[in-house]
Amino acid sequence: MVSMIPFGLLAGFAGDREIRITKLDETGFGFRLCKENQMMASGNTKAGKDKTKTGPQQLFRLCFYDLEKGEYNEVKISFYDLKKETDEPSEFYEKFWVFVNQPDYKQAVQSLLRQYNRYIHLKLEEDDSGLAKNMTGYPGELDQVRCESLEAQMQIWDEEVQAVVSEATSDGKEIWKKLNAELALELDHTEMYADYLRLSFAEFLKKYAENSIGICKKLLQSERKPKWLYIGNQFCHLLFPEQDMLFKLMEKAIKEHLKITLVFSYIREYKLDFISRLLCEIDKWCRLHNCQIEVVINDWGMAEILKNQTENLIPCLGTLLNKRKKDPRISYKTGDQKLFKENSLNAQFYRNFLRNTYGICRFEWETCGYTQLFPIGKNSLHIPFYQTNTSQYCPLFAVCANGERGRQKLMKNCPEYCREYVLLYPEHLHMMGRYNSLFGIDMDALKDIKVLEAYIKNGVDRLVIGEQK
Repeated sequence: MVSMIPFGLLAGFAGDREIRITKLDETGFGFRLCKENQMMASGNTKAGKDKTKTGPQQLFRLCFYDLEKGEYNEVKISFYDLKKETDEPSEFYEKFWVFVNQPDYKQAVQSLLRQYNRYIHLKLEEDDSGLAKNMTGYPGELDQVRCESLEAQMQIWDEEVQAVVSEATSDGKEIWKKLNAELALELDHTEMYADYLRLSFAEFLKKYAENSIGICKKLLQSERKPKWLYIGNQFCHLLFPEQDMLFKLMEKAIKEHLKITLVFSYIREYKLDFISRLLCEIDKWCRLHNCQIEVVINDWGMAEILKNQTENLIPCLGTLLNKRKKDPRISYKTGDQKLFKENSLNAQFYRNFLRNTYGICRFEWETCGYTQLFPIGKNSLHIPFYQTNTSQYCPLFAVCANGERGRQKLMKNCPEYCREYVLLYPEHLHMMGRYNSLFGIDMDALKDIKVLEAYIKNGVDRLVIGEQK
């Protein structure tokens, strides 16, 4: 007898109603029902006979998750004996036991308990890497951080990219012949803001290319120049430029005939009034310069603020609101990975809601190591990094200031430790911790032009390159 099997491993239904399986063995299973929604009466129900108050005998369906195949196996139970359990009475629910004598049920229970028992033993005896290796084939033996700096780690990744870059991608001109899309650059931290103001655009672009690898470097070294600047940070509320610097950046971008996209993160409560005033000032600036600018939003409160200011400020759906499953270890996940291709934006009614309610028609995406199906509309693709986790309570600050990443707190002012430090992870994972977030790097997008070609054919009309070093 095993009690409280996790719901993800065992789901149960009585007719069309979902039930919570509380225990099971090879002879049957127990479940409980809220008294207000009770559908089984007390007493015994013999196989083929009905002694319930609800009419026809219920058809039970149990869905067993197969950890080895990564899929569910449904077992239908039409004939059974049902008994109400009277031990440990509760005023909120009643418990029932279902006696089952079906070979397929018994086989499914044996398989589930064998796999679950193996998982529990591995969980107790192995570390996380050992558990993942035994369950999915994940190379846990490689889970060691060998590099002492981001520069050393990027050098390893750069060599990995250069080793497989095809001859067709050796020239930036050849790349652009195959990519019919706009090109944009991300300016997402204080040092980069200062560099852009200090250097000519040609010098800035050269430095940006030097800090890039693979196809991103080839794109920036080609004769085709970026037409857009993304100013701001989607993930940290403290890395948006100060107001004075922001307008200097915008003035320079306009003089250099660059289009502007302002990038905002989530909005903390204490910054709502400041953001509202800032957006009004930006709107005035747009009217003065007779231009429109895009605003990437990652907070529904900001979407509400922008509702009545869409004449000059065009909202775009940011990464934090455009949610999908992203993880550098996702290739080791069992089950049907085709399900990752779509997310909520593939639903027409949701896109209609965003357009009609907030005026949002452009969506920000990231390359994340697997094929994505983009919806009809305007789609910007950020390469080569993709965000996996973001905390408003910065783990990097906690490590630098307190010595433990668990001792996090909300920061309203920050010394920007992220200028000098990152969190390093095993090289084979191709990931790092920057400021308050974790990022993976899509090596396939850096190695093979065909990856970007496929994205553009699939609906991407803008490539947004982020600094890699």
